[in-house]
Amino acid sequence: MALLKLFLGALLLLQFVLLDGAEPQNLNCPAYGGVPGTPGHNGLPGRDGRDGKDGAIGPKGEKGEPGVNVQGTPGKAGPSGPAGAKGERGPPGLPGSESTADSLKSEIQHLNTKIAMLEKAASFNTFRKVGQKYYVTDGIELTFDNGMQYCKDFGGAMVLPITTLENQALLKLSVSSGLSSKRPFIRITDRETEGQFVDTEGKQLTFTNWLNGQPDDYKGLQDCGIIPQSGLWDDANCDNPHPIICEIETEFTL
Repeated sequence: MALLKLFLGALLLLQFVLLDGAEPQNLNCPAYGGVPGTPGHNGLPGRDGRDGKDGAIGPKGEKGEPGVNVQGTPGKAGPSGPAGAKGERGPPGLPGSESTADSLKSEIQHLNTKIAMLEKAASFNTFRKVGQKYYVTDGIELTFDNGMQYCKDFGGAMVLPITTLENQALLKLSVSSGLSSKRPFIRITDRETEGQFVDTEGKQLTFTNWLNGQPDDYKGLQDCGIIPQSGLWDDANCDNPHPIICEIETEFTL
């Protein structure tokens, strides 16, 4: 017991030594020495500490919904690139066609030519359309050669039927114009080779309508063809005047 008192006295002395020279504190604790006091109030929060190290990477999240497929606005046009190398020569093109203006001009000229022919045909006293031809006459009587030139001057030729239809039309025109009895010339001759009648261009005849026993070259003076009232052909003297009937070809119809 004496030893315990001694220890407590030493402890109290040490407390005085430590507090010697310090500011006296107002102790609100009425407890006796050596007995624990009541807990004090919490102090102010300390300063924030430094950031800690990154933690571990978390698991991969779920796949999101697909975005809306909308095309953005076009960007600005970039600068032109450098010119490329010259290409190889291409194959020749097709021949050019006649321009519209040239074609129209040609058609107008063709039309004017045909109109002029129709006007010439209408200028005769008598004319008859046969297929693509007009048989025309004014009743003039000339020699064979003069008759050829006469028709040529009108843009036509001395008449020469090349089908049965044309032969019949020529006979009708000859009768209606009062020329059948005078036996008009037709454009055939055997001047080059006796007995071989050809047209005035030397072409072989594709149609003939000779009277029985004709041509006979009566007295050796008949080298040109004529068409009598029967419509059957005969030969006659080229230098004797006969009615001249011309034919004018045209594609137009009245």
